[in-house]
This record gives sequence, structure tokens and C-alpha cells, in this order.
Amino acid sequence: MMKDYAILARKIRRDIVTMLNRANGSFGGAAMSCADLITVLFHGCMRFDIENPDDPARDMFILSKGHASSALYAGLASAGLIDRGELETYGMNDTKMIIHPKRGTYPCIDASTGALGHGICQAVGSALAARILKCDANVFVLMGDGECNEGSVWENAAFASKQKLNNLTAIVDRNGLQGCGRDAEVLNYGDMGEKFRAFGFNTIDIDGHDYEAIENALKTAASRSTDKPTAIIAKTIKGRGISYMEDKLEWHYKSPNDEQLKIALEELAL
Repeated sequence: MMKDYAILARKIRRDIVTMLNRANGSFGGAAMSCADLITVLFHGCMRFDIENPDDPARDMFILSKGHASSALYAGLASAGLIDRGELETYGMNDTKMIIHPKRGTYPCIDASTGALGHGICQAVGSALAARILKCDANVFVLMGDGECNEGSVWENAAFASKQKLNNLTAIVDRNGLQGCGRDAEVLNYGDMGEKFRAFGFNTIDIDGHDYEAIENALKTAASRSTDKPTAIIAKTIKGRGISYMEDKLEWHYKSPNDEQLKIALEELAL
């Protein structure tokens, strides 16, 4: 039976906006757009053991769009992998909960990310290593659509396809906005799914805020029913869940002040 992802995602979004307000942090739009994807990954699809989070046989998750780390940290707390009290240290002096994830600081953070286009490199290497070691782990990597402007994304897509890494799932958070403007205005990639299909991926296009669609896509990818890697193109809205953030470029950079935090928590009331 499907979990109540909507409630779980709402709690994660409340944590995100609270963290960003406390730390005077940014990238709220990017975190909100992928919150539903992270919710379903950690609560419905990834295999891991809270009592043994470093088990090498567990599934791996790499947040390549590392600037959205507040969503990752909130997701780890939601899944019980870190103490919720840690969220209060986000972005503070001497914290482990730094703005871009650092490998090994918390359970299930398997890569240091932030330089865009690098997460898929690490994910492809991890998927190949798992095959060589005869490990059953699935590897999931979450990228931004603006990030797909990086040539390293397509170099690794070609390699993953050639190696038939069907234990690899690349998820593209297709919110249509990047740091300098709309994707179509900066470097128009058009149909992202067709791009990955051309590189030999099994490609699934979904509404990235439809929990059933997300779960079905992730489970299809994890079933390894083909010999291809999978790309999930998730159409999302930047800033999803908070009216004044939705589809607004400035929320890539702005921090919610106290009044904006109050409005957000009211809109995300449980």
C-alpha cells in the first residue's frame, strides 16, 4: 500500500524552509522542486537499513544538484537516518551540515557534490563497481536540468549505456529554471527524454510531483527489466509548495525572512 507521501513531503518542505530561514540560506526553489522525488526515494524505493546505514549492499543516492542539500538533509531526517536536531545546525559555524553535501558526514551521503555535472560521474563509477563486486545495489543520481548543460553528463550517459549499467537511474529535476534564467533561454535542450533515449537509456517521463508516478517509475527502474540504464525525466515546479516561490528564478538565491517563513509554514500546515 502506498505511503502517505503527501504528508511526508509536506514535513520535509517545512523543514527546508525553516532551515533556510535560520541559516539565511538560499536555493530554496531548487530544494522544493525535488522534495517529492526525495520523499519517495527514501520512503518508498531505496533499500537501506537504519541500523546498518553503511552496508555496502544498500542502494546508493547521489544528490548531484548539491545546492539543494537542505532537501537531502530533511529527507535523511525524515527517514530516520540522522537525528532531527541536526537540522538546526544547517549552515551554522562549525557544522557538518554544510551547504553542499560532503561525503561521510552523515549516513547515506556517498558523494561530495556541488560542482555540477560531477554526480553522474560518481554514480556511473559506483554502478560499475557494484557490478564488478557482484553487489546488488541500485544507484540513483538526482540532477538538475540546467546541470545537463555540462558535457560530463553526456560523456557519462554514453559510457553507462555502452556498459549496460541497468543498476543506474538518473533522475532529472526538470523545473525549467537555472541560475541565470529559463533553460530554454540559456541553452535549449528541448525534449530531455529524447536526448537520453538517443544515448541508449530507457527513459520515463513523469510529473515529478505525482507520487504514484514517481514510485512507479523508480520501481520500474530498480527492477532492471531491461539491460539499459534508466533516465527519469521529472517535470517539476521550482519552489513547489510555497506560493511566492513557485516558478520564480529569484528563489534560487533569496532567503526567506521571518514573515515569509510564517506564510510558508501556514501554506504547508499539516
